[in-house]
Amino acid sequence: MPKNYPKMEWTSERIARFWNWQSQYPDVYFTYLFGSAIVASLKRYLRGRKRVLDYGCGVGYLLPHLCAQVPEAYGADPSSESVARTNERLAGTPSFKGAYLIDDLRARTLTFDAILCIEVIEHLDDSALDAVLADIRSLLAPGGVAVFSTPNNEDLSKSMILCPASGEIFHRWQHVRNWNSDTLPARLRAAGFDVMEVVETNMAVATAGSPVALLKRAVKRVLFGDPGKPHLVCIVKRASGG
Repeated sequence: MPKNYPKMEWTSERIARFWNWQSQYPDVYFTYLFGSAIVASLKRYLRGRKRVLDYGCGVGYLLPHLCAQVPEAYGADPSSESVARTNERLAGTPSFKGAYLIDDLRARTLTFDAILCIEVIEHLDDSALDAVLADIRSLLAPGGVAVFSTPNNEDLSKSMILCPASGEIFHRWQHVRNWNSDTLPARLRAAGFDVMEVVETNMAVATAGSPVALLKRAVKRVLFGDPGKPHLVCIVKRASGG
């Protein structure tokens, strides 16, 4: 009979330690692997937007693709080491206006025409989630949109690993919750947003491509099967009167 192991508690100190360490290895970040395709899939929501924020930017691998699309691109993250690495890497990049610790960004009293929150909300417990959603709502300019993406109906148990020092188990990527096409829109409405669109998709693949890219995608499906729709995207704006 399988043994039941206790789950590790993700304290703020452990989360910071985990992501400060992980920031040394950016090649495993979702936005490093698929940043170009992600921005391509969101291009229609960015069109005409001047100031755009990547909220939870990590080490900033989405930002160069944003800089190619919008006049002003900013990053924000709770990890000081991730912010430092982002600013070092993107120094001198046209349209890049800097990455900031989230507390520092609040102090600047900026608002944004679009805010991207890519693969962040699956990492947040209830109190952190409340704070992030309130933050994003307050940072949105009038008429602005926010884009939330997250794994779609993820089975968390499939990515659990054991800490041999403590005997506790934890999710390899520090995910603490899953979302689906019912629960995420409901939670965003409760936080004061109007949900404009809900999309189940594969953000690793651009929505449009050349005939060669389409052929490669077809070959991969034959060899490895249909990847399905592993990502959930919600596009929202501040609720009327909010």
